[in-house]
Amino acid sequence: MGMPVYVLRSPRLGDCSNGGASARFDQLTLTNVEGPFDPRPEAPAAVLEQHVPGCLRIRPLECGDSWVMAGGNFAETSDSRFNQKCEELLGHRFYGAVAIHDRVEP
Repeated sequence: MGMPVYVLRSPRLGDCSNGGASARFDQLTLTNVEGPFDPRPEAPAAVLEQHVPGCLRIRPLECGDSWVMAGGNFAETSDSRFNQKCEELLGHRFYGAVAIHDRVEP
């Protein structure tokens, strides 16, 4: 079970994810944030994680163990459980969108 988040894209920059999940889907499902939803084909599984101290990212599970980088898209939701998980990971309050790291170089 998890929580859906919504993909935000810049209309000016276009997609820089190299065909990553955030280019193909409007929603992702965070499997490590408590919520009543399961990943679906149109909202695949992802995790919210702290990848370096003080910085959060969302990493789609389809990337596996590949080295990923930000592709220019972000995700957000108005559900307070998202902010609570961000605070748990960071150790301080957080409010805002989180970068999606789904760009994999060939």
